[in-house]
Amino acid sequence: MRRVAVIGPNPPCGTLNADRFVEMLSHRIGLEAFSLRPLPGLALAPGGDAPLPVTGRYDGSVMQVDADTLILLRFSARAYLRDWVAGWLDVLLNGGKGMRRRAHRARLVDVMRACLASLQRRTAENARLENLRPQVLLVELSSPEQALFWLEMQEERVREETIPPA
Repeated sequence: MRRVAVIGPNPPCGTLNADRFVEMLSHRIGLEAFSLRPLPGLALAPGGDAPLPVTGRYDGSVMQVDADTLILLRFSARAYLRDWVAGWLDVLLNGGKGMRRRAHRARLVDVMRACLASLQRRTAENARLENLRPQVLLVELSSPEQALFWLEMQEERVREETIPPA
């Protein structure tokens, strides 16, 4: 992995959104990473061989992904529901401080959107992503916990590669 594109989650789940995940990838592992905003009906295509700036280019209905790894943060409805309940528990247990932190948690509307999105799983969108599989490494993460665990495992992998064998 050298250049990583991150798509997701829409809406953000708690404090983990695509921009925050990109920041964590860049600081912890030192990868070139950028986030892409998902648009309905958007097809993704791998970038060319020429080195391009670390961005996604939009041309009509095709987004060119100039990266060798594509990370999809597609959080399940259960992840949003857990975050929403955790926010309200924080309010009950901590009062005013919990209420301020509650602003960064999932809302009931986000839980409903995630439920609807899981019911409307578009086969065309999945087929487009499967077509990208031969050109890019495709990683799909379905909860904030899974995303953070994946990030920790990548950190461990980098540490193992930099330590010379005895």
